Order: sequence, then C-alpha cells, then structure tokens
Amino acid sequence: MKAIVIEGFGDPAATIQLRDLPEPAAPGPGEVTVEMLVLNINPSDLLQIQGLYGTSRPPLPFIPGGEAVGRIAALGEGVTGLGVGDIVSPMILNCWVERVTMKASLVMRLPADIDLKQAAMLKGNPATAEALLSDQVALQPGDWLMQNAANSAVGTFLVKLAKQRGIHTLNVVRRDSAVTGVQEAGGTVVLADALEDARAFRKRVQEATGGAPVRLAIDAIGGGATGGMANALAEGGTVENYGLLSGEQCRIDAQHLIFRKITLKGFWLIHWFQDAGRARIAETYGRVAKGMADGTLTTPVADVVPMAEAVRAMTLAGAGGRAGKVLMVTEAGVKAGVG
Repeated sequence: MKAIVIEGFGDPAATIQLRDLPEPAAPGPGEVTVEMLVLNINPSDLLQIQGLYGTSRPPLPFIPGGEAVGRIAALGEGVTGLGVGDIVSPMILNCWVERVTMKASLVMRLPADIDLKQAAMLKGNPATAEALLSDQVALQPGDWLMQNAANSAVGTFLVKLAKQRGIHTLNVVRRDSAVTGVQEAGGTVVLADALEDARAFRKRVQEATGGAPVRLAIDAIGGGATGGMANALAEGGTVENYGLLSGEQCRIDAQHLIFRKITLKGFWLIHWFQDAGRARIAETYGRVAKGMADGTLTTPVADVVPMAEAVRAMTLAGAGGRAGKVLMVTEAGVKAGVG
C-alpha cells in the first residue's frame, strides 16, 4: 500500500517520500476501512510539511493530508448507516494514503452522485467559508464584507455563499488576471493589488460601497494586509484572520483596537469542529454537499496528478498563479474514472 510519508521538514517537493506500507488492520467493532480516491492539497498541508503550520510540529515521521474523498472498503462489527462502496469524507488529518482503518464516527457519507474531485475539497474550504461568513458577525442581506485572497478556494466559496444570502462582497486579489474569475463567481466588487496603501484602500472601499459600513474583513494574508483591511472597516468592525499567506504575522495599528473598537480574531477549522456541535457540523456539510452535487458550490481544479507523481503535484501546488486546486488521484481513483 502506498502512502506519502514525511521524515523531515522542508520544501515539500524535496521532502515527501512515496513509501510502501503494510495494509491497515481489518476494521474492528465500530470501525471501517476507507479506500482513498482523490487527495486534496491545501496550503496548510504544504506549510505543515515545511514545519511552519500551527504552534507545534507533528512528530516525525508522519503522513500528511487534511482532505480526501474515499469509499468504504470494509465494515467492522456493529457499524450502521454505512455500506461497502459508500462515498465518504474521512475526518482525519493523515489522508495521503491509499487505505486506512478508522472509527466509523470519523467518516461522513456523501451523495453517491457527487463529483469526486469536488468531494475531495469538501471538508476544509467550504466549511471554513461557511463559518467565517456565518459565525463571526451577524450580517444581513444588503450588508457588506471584504476579503483578501478572494480568488482562493475559501474566497471563491465565500463569494458564492454570500451571494446566495444577498450579502455584498468587496474582494481583493493580487493580479489583474484573477479579477474575472471572482466576478464570475458572484463577487460584487473586485479590486486588484489594492492593499499597498491603506489610506487609498479605505477611499476605494468607501467609493465601492457608496459609503456603506463594512463590519467584517476576512484576512488570509496577514502582514500589513491585516492592518490595511482594519483601516477600511467601520468602527466596531471585526478582522477575522485564517491564514498567513504573506509568511508574516498580522500587523495592525493598536489605535484601531483602542480608539475604533476594531477586533482581531483568529479562525482555525479544528477549533470550529470542537465548538460547533454535531448538529451544526451536519447542517453545514449537508448544505455544502448538496451544493457540490447540484453544481452551485464548486471550486476550479487546475491539475489532477497521479499519487505516484506526488513530487510534481507538490511543485504545482506550491506555484503561484494557478487557476484552481491541485489534486492527487490514487490508483483506485483512476479506476473510478477520476482523471
């Protein structure tokens, strides 16, 4: 059985190893064995392989991969509500492996007709977008929010979800070439390379929104971009940071916090899982899976690479200017028609 194994931290393309590992144990009571089909590559995966994600590094060696889609290959005694062949999303953080045995409670059954490439991206980005939109500031139809990295997978989902609810989005991207994609996804306003000058950005926000207050800014970049967005928020607004694509810590002038009552918060999906409760989690993923099945919530895919060419997949995923996500497909996924 093939698995991607990390034995030292560094450049993902130079660090990953495709290893032959023993087959997982047969599922015991309350367990299932999942055969992976499509493996998603997220920025958090690349950062973890570099040893730059979170407050501590995982112990070596480890199998990375926070997202995948698979199918049930075997059931343990007492498992109900699942059947062999069911398409599932595994709720584990070591997905880059051909097969794994886990607790049945850690898999989520998906619609049988769901697109497997889209399903591989279900667990992280859509739920992050949903939580950022719904759980931070109580926005109503007609309200505005702003976000940077708007052409990212999370950004695209957020645009689509906001549009469905009648919420206007002001979206910042780094390149002119990314503007059209965000507009086509439903972005109300899209600005390219707009965060270099905080004062100029505030003026552009006011012009774009007609002076309407913007109470929520969603930040994936960190560094000076955090403060630039804070400067454009209405008094009492919230900056929600969920990433550091700049490689720098969030920088924000304390005057915004003290005199304008701006709040800076952090978001991590793992904490959302811990706090949201089973009903909220089920509601969120049920809605996202439905949107994926009917085509209203999808993410562009730039490349689908065989798992055997994982080094090439890491290189593609780490390159800038992509038009979508990079996915890896296992041998079982190829046989299932993914390509």
